Amino acid sequence: MTTSSSLSSDTPALGDSAAPPLDPAESAGVERESDKVPPLAKASYALGGTTDLLGHWLYNQLANQVFTTILGLTPTDVSKGLLSSRLVDAFTDPLFGWLSDNTRSRWGRRRPYIVVGSIFAGVALPFLFLASPNWSYNKIFWFMIISACLYAPLISAYNMPYQSLGAELTPNYNERTSVLGWRAVVQKISGMLLGIGGFVAGRHYWDDPVTGKATPMGAFWFCAGAGLLMVISGFANFLFVRERYYAKAQKQERVGFFKMFGASLTCKPYLVLLATALVYAIPTGLVGSLGYYITTYYVFHGDMSGGTEYAMYGSILYALFGAFIGVPVATRLSHRYGKHKALSLILVMGLFVFASSWWLYDPAHPAWSVLQTALNGFAATGLWVVLPSMCIDVVDYDELYSGQRREGAYSSTFSWVLKVGMAGAMGMVGPLLDSASGFNAKLGGDQSPHTMFMMRLLFTVIPTAAIVVAIILVQLFPLTRERMHEIRVELEKRRGTV
Repeated sequence: MTTSSSLSSDTPALGDSAAPPLDPAESAGVERESDKVPPLAKASYALGGTTDLLGHWLYNQLANQVFTTILGLTPTDVSKGLLSSRLVDAFTDPLFGWLSDNTRSRWGRRRPYIVVGSIFAGVALPFLFLASPNWSYNKIFWFMIISACLYAPLISAYNMPYQSLGAELTPNYNERTSVLGWRAVVQKISGMLLGIGGFVAGRHYWDDPVTGKATPMGAFWFCAGAGLLMVISGFANFLFVRERYYAKAQKQERVGFFKMFGASLTCKPYLVLLATALVYAIPTGLVGSLGYYITTYYVFHGDMSGGTEYAMYGSILYALFGAFIGVPVATRLSHRYGKHKALSLILVMGLFVFASSWWLYDPAHPAWSVLQTALNGFAATGLWVVLPSMCIDVVDYDELYSGQRREGAYSSTFSWVLKVGMAGAMGMVGPLLDSASGFNAKLGGDQSPHTMFMMRLLFTVIPTAAIVVAIILVQLFPLTRERMHEIRVELEKRRGTV
């Protein structure tokens, strides 16, 4: 067993399962009662998903509404702000993943970052919307750019140790999916806050009493409440979740930044998951931002109040379908058929859901758009339960060949690739609307037929095509349930149980 992230010359660069298979009888009884994560720890970890969700997605949800509709920035300039934030985020994520992998403290590797990061990120969140409608265009634009970029390291300081902690909770193949299922349920329920936030921020209650113009104060106060929830979730993880692998990790050699991440990017099963996540992240980023414009300007003819109201209904059903249908279905499929087959089936479902948006976003039947959002919640939630669980399996695979527990390296490289893809998608939304479709915010709901057609085409075709590619990629993943049982037996022969 090596003591660094470099691989021995006889190891095939962490490629497909090269180690000889174990006797099936030897791996059959590998699951133990101690593998189960206690309910309080599982619930506390799940609650931590609210900080990940609110710290990243609440801002993205409100940005177009606040900075375009209320404060008057063009979609292209709002996309620049979102792109800048994601690019900074993509580089601070690996930093905090590496720091938490190499930290040694009386509280562990992850938990100190989790509690401090949640406090700073939660307190800072509402101040992202403290711009004034009385400022000049350039001042509003630069406020958005600078504040978003300054916020990115704060949420990274929480999120990378938190994601890494999830990979340390259990060595059990199926229990990992169960833990992430709990997290997905909490995230989906708290995800209702995204649509509710848009509804609250768009109410006339927050209008300037003198001028009658809309202000961003609704977004500010809503995010203040969300920030408090983020702080609470950080303390819950600090107090009630333990780092199962810390006894092993504190004895291993600290590894340099580039050496650690270079080694993780040679793992072939992991590269399959990275590619799958990337091709899924692009349509997710596009749909998330384009959805506001399709709903407000196509379905509701420029009526922000009606658009945000139905978006709120959609976010509630998205959460309910995801939490109470998507998670149980994904977990059941994963337990019965294995994770890579379950993920393939979920992606096929997502293919039909995205394609349905062409018919379900209809000005004559606005409620249909709510149904499409709900179906998307079912498919997307299943994917984000199974795919991260597969990434945790890769950490064990890596330990088999490198002798290192590098949850932070894998969590942060996964986040880095995902956010670069999403940043690219967000950066494309504004130019696509402004140039390819000819969108003009000053026209409100009076956009040209060509503009409406192109908006709908982009909204439907891009994610549908990307999911086809993702389905093909998943077929290349080699770590089956049987192979993971074999890996666990071999690891426990070397370093004992955890």
